[in-house]
Amino acid sequence: MNIHVEKDVKTFKDRQLLVRLLSYAKPYWRMVLFCIFLSFLIVVADLARPYLIKVAIDGHINGLHKPMLSAEASRSELFEAYGSVTEWNGKAYVRLEPEEAEAAAAAMPAGTEKAQIVRIEGKDWLVAGWLREGQEQAAITEEGDRPAIRAAGATLSAEPLDSTAMETFRSQDYTGFFLLGAVFLTAVVGAALLSYLQSNLLQYIGQTIIFNIREQLFHHLSRMSMSYFDRNPVGRLVVRVTQDTESLNQLYSQVVVNLIKDVIVLIGIVVVMLQLSVELALLSFTVLPFLAVLTFWYRSVIRDAQRRTRALLSRLNSFLAENLSGIRITQLFVREERQGQQFDQHNTEHYQAGMRGTVINSIFQPAIGLLGNLAIALLLWYGGASVIDGEITFGIVYAFTHYVRQFFQPLMSLAEKYNQIQTAMVGAERIFDMLDEKPAIVDSAQPKKLPQKIRGEIAFEHVWFAYNEGEWVLKDVSFTIEPGQTVAFVGATGAGKSSIIQLINRFYDIQKGSIKLDGIDIRELPLDDLRRAISIVQQDVFLFTGDIASNIRLNQEDITDEQVVEAARMVHMDDYIRALPSGYKTMLGERGINLSLGQRQLLSFARAIAFRPQILILDEATSNIDTETELVVQDALHNISAGRTTLIVAHRLSTIQHADQIIVMHKGKVREIGNHYQLLAQRGYYYRLYELQYKEQKPMPKAR
Repeated sequence: MNIHVEKDVKTFKDRQLLVRLLSYAKPYWRMVLFCIFLSFLIVVADLARPYLIKVAIDGHINGLHKPMLSAEASRSELFEAYGSVTEWNGKAYVRLEPEEAEAAAAAMPAGTEKAQIVRIEGKDWLVAGWLREGQEQAAITEEGDRPAIRAAGATLSAEPLDSTAMETFRSQDYTGFFLLGAVFLTAVVGAALLSYLQSNLLQYIGQTIIFNIREQLFHHLSRMSMSYFDRNPVGRLVVRVTQDTESLNQLYSQVVVNLIKDVIVLIGIVVVMLQLSVELALLSFTVLPFLAVLTFWYRSVIRDAQRRTRALLSRLNSFLAENLSGIRITQLFVREERQGQQFDQHNTEHYQAGMRGTVINSIFQPAIGLLGNLAIALLLWYGGASVIDGEITFGIVYAFTHYVRQFFQPLMSLAEKYNQIQTAMVGAERIFDMLDEKPAIVDSAQPKKLPQKIRGEIAFEHVWFAYNEGEWVLKDVSFTIEPGQTVAFVGATGAGKSSIIQLINRFYDIQKGSIKLDGIDIRELPLDDLRRAISIVQQDVFLFTGDIASNIRLNQEDITDEQVVEAARMVHMDDYIRALPSGYKTMLGERGINLSLGQRQLLSFARAIAFRPQILILDEATSNIDTETELVVQDALHNISAGRTTLIVAHRLSTIQHADQIIVMHKGKVREIGNHYQLLAQRGYYYRLYELQYKEQKPMPKAR
């Protein structure tokens, strides 16, 4: 089995994922609602801008030539309901919207007159009547001794307007431009400030949620059994805790609230467009069926692409982490080229999967833009003709082009948002797949309390154990270790010695039989209590990045500096540590790389001693120590094992001859039990092992 090939991740329904993801945001629901409220205000400000420009065009840039009503200046209060009133030459004038002009004129009392400003042959005229839009160009004529305007067979009296008169009629436009500009600026600045506030709140929510999820994942992983880590390489788990959680950050800090904002934008634009012109709005919406088909296609393909990309990234990281950890072996056996080829294969597959997602996005986003431009083209065709025919104003067409662009902007960003959503969904699947996998080793439903001071009796009763089903590593193993005894396990490689140590710590559970500590089945004991009573020194020493003192006490606050020094002194490391420039504060590199193998082993001895265990286990603990240092350690072991149950796994029989009892293992079974001299006297399996290690060597040939 290739450990880098990731097992199929459990798939979830979108609804299940969303419910679980939103549960993490529940503590921050007030902030989320406030951000949605801010989104509503931002949308209002954004939608107001094109409308303000439309008002400026129709109401003020082209407003001078709108139909007007006039009356004596003393009767100006008649027009206050219709807007700003301009007084000129003893009369009051008010502008009317073309579509409401006739109704307003009919509702006015006697004494009001129609009026309109027109520009003919480069000169402005005040006409006593209305000229309908879209008619042929009017002409200047005379009626009696006064000028008149002839248009569509009708002659209307007219009065030329000089620059002073035009300034008077334009004054409300200047005021309107100032007010509209102030409102426009307020909308822009307000939207920017609200967006800044919203962005900070969303980032806080997103980062806090991701922090909590990572904490949950880390604590969950720390409780998983060893069999889980046997199946999952470190690189894969690192990707789950870092990159998969980071993919959720975009979901919480940007996508969710901004998606709601986009929905508000779309609804708001639809309402405004229908209010301005139903015909133009329906014309703009003719491209929506094509958009629906495009979105359905995109949704069906992008998620699979994201799943494959994340799985291949996990495999790439696993391979990379393993090879960087074993770089010395790679260089020692000249495997650089072969490992490079394997990395190139993994990297190429990840690259190709990523490019597939890129191609899908590169199709979707331009297609959305094309549909948006098609809608604008339809607007220009139909709306332009309607402006010429006088059915709608230029300002409405201008506003529609802006609203159509605003309508398609969130749709164009949908590719990115949907990509982020699918990335988050895939990441969520992988995270929840990890969280849903329960630890194989858990506390009993009704655990028995372990006494603070245990005796240290260990009993194996007919124990059967296999890492993989049917492949028995231990077969009907039974023995008893009395409190305070020093017991050694010997045997060939694969005999099951280290498996016994793993089982005592309950890193794995047995399939048959029982293991008891002081007469209590260890499956009935709380894991923390069990492991707190045991210290183990292994052949493969793991040191954390940090100083020497923290590696001895492992951040256990109740272990004092004096106890740390005493532990180092007992294994004869104190003098060496004090000779270092920073003493016990000397920083160690990754895995203690700046120490020799023997020094790392001695440091692990000091760690075990500092915790003052009631049971001490040495699993090939002296294999990396030279003979001279081994004698020093053996002397220390006599001191620290006094009054403690001590278990030793060793290949070198010289290190266990002092043991009270030696258990000889062979092919998963207990073959012999006794002390060193008893086993030699039996002339059995132990005798043969001893003979192989200590048989007389032939003398070396003399130098010639």
